Amino acid sequence: MSNEERGQVYASSLGRRGYNPYRLIPYRLVTRCLISLLLLLAGCALPRSTPPIIKIGMIAPFEGLYRPDGYAALYAVKLALHERNAAGGVAGYRVELMALNDDGDPAQAAFQARKLAVDPDVMGVVGPFSRTTAAAAAPFLAEAGLAWVAPVSVPDEVVRAYPNAFRLFASDQALATALIEWASTVIGEGGGVWVPDAGSFVRPLREAAAQAGILQAQPPGRRAGTEAPPLRIPILALGEDAEQAADLLREWDGEIMIGGPEAARMVTLQRAGSAATGLVWATSLQVIAWPEPFIRGYQELAGGPPGPEAALAYDATQVLLDAIAYGVIDPGGLQKLSGSITRAKVVVALGAVYRDGRNGLIAFDGDGNWVNAPVRLYRVVNGQRFGPAQRERVGESTRSCLRVSVSLCHPSPVTYRR
Repeated sequence: MSNEERGQVYASSLGRRGYNPYRLIPYRLVTRCLISLLLLLAGCALPRSTPPIIKIGMIAPFEGLYRPDGYAALYAVKLALHERNAAGGVAGYRVELMALNDDGDPAQAAFQARKLAVDPDVMGVVGPFSRTTAAAAAPFLAEAGLAWVAPVSVPDEVVRAYPNAFRLFASDQALATALIEWASTVIGEGGGVWVPDAGSFVRPLREAAAQAGILQAQPPGRRAGTEAPPLRIPILALGEDAEQAADLLREWDGEIMIGGPEAARMVTLQRAGSAATGLVWATSLQVIAWPEPFIRGYQELAGGPPGPEAALAYDATQVLLDAIAYGVIDPGGLQKLSGSITRAKVVVALGAVYRDGRNGLIAFDGDGNWVNAPVRLYRVVNGQRFGPAQRERVGESTRSCLRVSVSLCHPSPVTYRR
């Protein structure tokens, strides 16, 4: 029998299809093993590639009149988060942003505060971004135990009332005193300051003017029931309501105008037009040279350079992230948190955070105030808010164009919140 014949006999003994060695491999078993191995490898990699997540909230106007202010701050907050996450996150966590729009409306700010409160992953809040929205949101943030850092002017009584509130701005008293002291140097003999009803900053202005003895309670015009000449009130002092402030600026025919920290918002200047020229206003915003990496990083996100408001929002975010990353051991130092991060720990830590920020050294006193907060006076010139505040005396033709850069917050020991 030939070899070919032997092969045919052997093949017929294995069946019609002949010998096929691949028939011996269990395909389904191999497939299942490969899938299980891939899932096992993926499961081992997940803890290393995806850290746990916590959130910070942001309440700001992203629509409406104050939309540009909200987005200027938003890009600064995003930049701070990007830098922290790129450096490994905060206390082993990746931080995400939950930014909510309040339209610059107090009722919406309160609503958004309640939304942040119910998310257990939110550990703190940047904002709100106006005096009225901060006052409206404060009770709901306090009820939730959420720390909030506001890089804007917030009423003194609001900051004092809530231990979770931290104001990265000068106090009402400091800002109003700076304005009235400046007004006292230029008012001239027999002059006064009229403070019409136009927002919550009216009270600090009236108190400071009354203490200086230059408050004029009546508006310009003749004294009631007399033939005396009209009252001479060369200085108009404005609160923060944008629409009322713009109307008053257009109608004012006096010689000097001063205003609180929100009197020179862009909305006011746009509505008042050339009538706003000459307005001297008080703020904690600073026009300084920012570091190049900060400018470049902000421009990549926003498409334009950062302004003073953006720099302060950036500092507020960094301070909040510091508080999340660290806990308190004593008023003079910090240590890393042990255990899980909680809202209560963040509130306590904020009271002891110390940071060298874009706007200088940042620490908070026992009432949530920025220690040694800067107070700056600027003058509106040709639609620009940050012109030099001119010292001028009414009736005199000579003027000195010196920038007024006043700090009324003298160094004092820091009392930390417990």
